[in-house]
Amino acid sequence: MVALCVIRFRFFLTGIIGMVLLFAAGTSLAAGIAFLPDAEREHIFPERPNLSILTFKVPGGLLVADRVAPGDENRYGVSFEPRFKESEFFLLQGKGRSLDALEILPDLDAFGHVHWQRDAVFLVEIPKEGRDEFMARDFNRTRIRVDSPADGWDRMAEQATGSLILGGNKDLALVEDFVANVSGPAFFQTIQEISGHAYFFHDGLKSVSTRFYNTADKDLVGDYLADKLIGYGYSVEFDAFTSGSVPCRNIVATKTGTRYPDEYVIVGGHYDSISGNPGILAPGAEDNGSGTAAVVEIARISAGRQFERTVQFVLFDSEEQGLYGSQHFVSEAVSAGREIIAAITMDMVAYYDTHYAVRIEGETPWEWLMSIMESNTGLFTDIGNQKDYNSWGSDHVPFQQAGIPAFLAIDYDYGSYPGYHQTNDNWNQIAFSAQIGTQITIASAATMAEVAGLQPDLSPVDDLPAFGPIEILAYPNPFNPRVTIAFNSDRDLVGEVAVFDLSGRRVAVLARGPFAKGLNRVTWDGRNVSGGASSSGKYVCRLQAGEHVATVKINLVR
Repeated sequence: MVALCVIRFRFFLTGIIGMVLLFAAGTSLAAGIAFLPDAEREHIFPERPNLSILTFKVPGGLLVADRVAPGDENRYGVSFEPRFKESEFFLLQGKGRSLDALEILPDLDAFGHVHWQRDAVFLVEIPKEGRDEFMARDFNRTRIRVDSPADGWDRMAEQATGSLILGGNKDLALVEDFVANVSGPAFFQTIQEISGHAYFFHDGLKSVSTRFYNTADKDLVGDYLADKLIGYGYSVEFDAFTSGSVPCRNIVATKTGTRYPDEYVIVGGHYDSISGNPGILAPGAEDNGSGTAAVVEIARISAGRQFERTVQFVLFDSEEQGLYGSQHFVSEAVSAGREIIAAITMDMVAYYDTHYAVRIEGETPWEWLMSIMESNTGLFTDIGNQKDYNSWGSDHVPFQQAGIPAFLAIDYDYGSYPGYHQTNDNWNQIAFSAQIGTQITIASAATMAEVAGLQPDLSPVDDLPAFGPIEILAYPNPFNPRVTIAFNSDRDLVGEVAVFDLSGRRVAVLARGPFAKGLNRVTWDGRNVSGGASSSGKYVCRLQAGEHVATVKINLVR
């Protein structure tokens, strides 16, 4: 087999193929954006690129953000001139669905000023007073940072040969044993909880309907996910920043490396959501409850293991507003001088239509990392894969802009997902296809293990204080007069199945005692603990077996 050495780049900037972007303009401009027709990135990159220059491949040429030119100038072309005193610029193109130029243009003109358009790609300027309304629209956008780059941007790029060799130095048995712990039911349960399909317990029984960046529901989900990671034994921090004027938080769980603690491997995905009515209903099961659940599941199986390099599991906030969370995280890392050798991000991983496969989206300089993911997809999963060099529109982009090797794992058929940025992006839309998400999680976990340097097992995963691999279903639902509760576990359990009303009051106990490994069923005839008929309405059926909890909503219709 051909050996490929890992190359670590320290703060080495490569251009991004960015189809969706946002650029902060106004009185604090450090530089401007110019469009260069028919240009390629090689035409403008210095010998050792860095965060002072950002390039974005668009139809017909390049957009270039020169972050160190004086005022709002650009050394490579004529800058777009702001039309408003305080404004932001956005380049928009649909990801997950196409934008119709004729349909969207009147909306954009109403919001602000369209500076540039090619096909259905738009550069628009939005005044400050219209920002909140614009952010509530379900566009895909990426901010172009044209403020001064983070301290440390001018560090010379360092290239070093790492210890990881693709193919020739892989302990297949070790990695296979590690990824065998990925649990489909645990992955599904996290999606269901944070998308409103199932209740979860966090200072009482809770449910959410949205994870839009400025809502209390999103903050509740953030608190719940942080506590979940703490329960696995991680040191967890909230990485605070603002999106516009809205306080936001990345969630960062850290496991320190045993041999190279100053080298970081990032596993990340965004946990916010958006829809056409985001303040009220944005379940975000596929986008990006699925990527969030993948990060959490890899963290779960990693909790009792050791790695040569430090691993950080990062749940990014405010991705839908323009990659604010990942941009903040990368900027802080560059400023602090942290050496991130690889970033593995996941966004929309639980849907397929005609292709049971994953896209590995990245750029040519990071071919070695994409190839590891490609290899592990073939070795440890039953899905297909395709490398995609049209890299844009998600949380891998800021890493690539900073010269950090990164890729995005995304389901192949994301472009045909009918619930994209819709109020019906819920569990029911992806229940039939969510198994692909466990496969993408396995491949990503194997890639993380290989790059981070997985060490031999030190403790069994089942000893971890985590929500276990239990899947619970209810049918028929809604029901009258009775409902069957079915749950499946990969181990014997001792616990209780009970029904609660939405105030958290126990209505009925359906079963107690040991439950055998495999499929179990119990029924509820709608009667309460006193033998009387329960009223019509929504209830929660809860299975608890020690630290293992699973819930399902049920609806009694008299």
